[in-house]
Amino acid sequence: MACDGSDRLDDLQSLRAFGPVLVLLAFCFLINYVDRGNLSIAAPLLKDELGISASQLGILLAAFFWTYTAMQFVSGWLVDRFDVNWVIAAGYLLWSLATVTTGIVSGFTTLLAMRLLLGIGESVGTPTGLVNAAPRPGPQHNGVDP
Repeated sequence: MACDGSDRLDDLQSLRAFGPVLVLLAFCFLINYVDRGNLSIAAPLLKDELGISASQLGILLAAFFWTYTAMQFVSGWLVDRFDVNWVIAAGYLLWSLATVTTGIVSGFTTLLAMRLLLGIGESVGTPTGLVNAAPRPGPQHNGVDP
């Protein structure tokens, strides 16, 4: 099937419209990866300030990944069942609240709870990002030169 000029123009316009979405998704993924490492950078100061042991610090560092990993499956299911925009909004709201609250915690238990909530909130990033990115460019742009 031959492509006429209007098909190419439509493809170009759809790719240009996808550019800002791609930039926002990349920025969200960057923040996602930077945010999960915050505790490891603050760990020496946090350990002294909150009086937590090395074992407790290890639990705090791992806690994020417990919920993040488990909730990947749930987030994927939610994205398939509900509007992706609502799923990403709820996840990022939870992620933001957990991040803000982490700065005002005063003990191991509340910090552990915030790390667990952070994992839940960040778990929506990949499933929602993939759903947002997948339909935009179209299959005609999957590694094939026009």
